[in-house]
Amino acid sequence: MRVRLDPRQWPGRVIPETDAEIDTAVEAFCLRATWPDANRAALRGVVEPWFHEGWSVDALLAAVDRRPDGTRQGSPRSRDQVAHDFLRARLRSWWQGGARRARPPVAGMTLGAWWRINRRNARLTQPRPARQLSAAGTLAREQSRERVRARLKDPVERSRELARRRQEVLDSLLVPGQKAPTFEDSRKLLADIQVPAHPVCSRCGCKQGSMPKPKAA
Repeated sequence: MRVRLDPRQWPGRVIPETDAEIDTAVEAFCLRATWPDANRAALRGVVEPWFHEGWSVDALLAAVDRRPDGTRQGSPRSRDQVAHDFLRARLRSWWQGGARRARPPVAGMTLGAWWRINRRNARLTQPRPARQLSAAGTLAREQSRERVRARLKDPVERSRELARRRQEVLDSLLVPGQKAPTFEDSRKLLADIQVPAHPVCSRCGCKQGSMPKPKAA
């Protein structure tokens, strides 16, 4: 499958097969490993046999960090280390008995398989086309819009609509089964409150005495 991808968009799990794909994958590896000073030709000489064994960019990056048993490989590459020599040393632990390469730590796929999966996912996630309304649905939608436009044009109707919404909010705060208190209820509550009478001294303004005792019946 002849598809040219930008190295920044190269799928990490794809196993490169053609020369163009290997060149793109090598550049993608350098970008993701942050090795801008790497010799691309020498690095390709190291990774190309691994690509032929089913390894991908994601698998190589995982092997740089971890050994097959999961232990860490060590510190990241320093600037005084040659990139392709550093990678070759890290990949030595992935030789099984020095005879053959181990299975890649990350499963890979061909570019064609990735492309089919990508297209399928795009079809599944794309928005569905809107269904066309019937004549009755179109008429109902227009009537609803006309009612909304009429309310927006009439200031009295807008004021009534705002009052109705506020009343709905206040009603929602009531305890179920109870009515909202009226002004008469508030007047009765104030009438039952006894205000204490404290005589005030005319000379200094201090309060004298206390609330008068109720008269005996």
